Amino acid sequence: MDYIKHYNNLMSTRLLLKPERHKMRKSGQYFEGHHIIPKSKGGTGISSRGLNNDNIVYLTAREHFLAHWLLWRIHRDRSSALSFHKMLSCNKNQERVKSSRAYDEARLAFSETNKGNQYGSLRKVKKMSEERKAEVSKFMKGRWSGDKNPFFGMKHTDETKKILSEKRKMVREELVYNYKGYRKVIKDGEIVGVFKTTKEVADFINCSMSNVRHVLSGSQKSANGYLVQYIN
Repeated sequence: MDYIKHYNNLMSTRLLLKPERHKMRKSGQYFEGHHIIPKSKGGTGISSRGLNNDNIVYLTAREHFLAHWLLWRIHRDRSSALSFHKMLSCNKNQERVKSSRAYDEARLAFSETNKGNQYGSLRKVKKMSEERKAEVSKFMKGRWSGDKNPFFGMKHTDETKKILSEKRKMVREELVYNYKGYRKVIKDGEIVGVFKTTKEVADFINCSMSNVRHVLSGSQKSANGYLVQYIN
């Protein structure tokens, strides 16, 4: 399939509708601004103020999803994968029509282009050689043992031990990892599941973790028809 041709046809036909859609948008109908040439590829303009910019076109939520699907098929790089994956997140106005095939491809695109490390496949991780490991080990061996330890020959008082013990009890998992508690998943007013992590919720309701976080923060009403809340 000629993805470039299909993308260009979609953009050219929607550019012709731009003046009309701008008026419809001002009257309350929902459209999304889209960069014809992505900003990551040198495109210019602000999507929310694009009436006089030929690089901005107004699309329906469904058309916007299809546009980024085509861009992923054309470029197959990390930036297009991130934009395509972002289309899986939606609010109450963004009724995107996603087939299971499109959903699966967006998730796989994001996964494949981020393999290797947390910042993506382009980052190189430098490994320490065995020779260097041996040098570091030799240097550190005995460095803080015996009388070389600043606490050598000293002991904590019972009062200090008690204070340290109490402080350890106060350091809960919530404070260390900014953990806010278990999440409950609600469907049609009933709790259908309780999970410890956002990832577990995302896997259960078959959506992205960012989608779940948006619901938890209140910026999005639901994820795939499910309501997600923290258990206080």
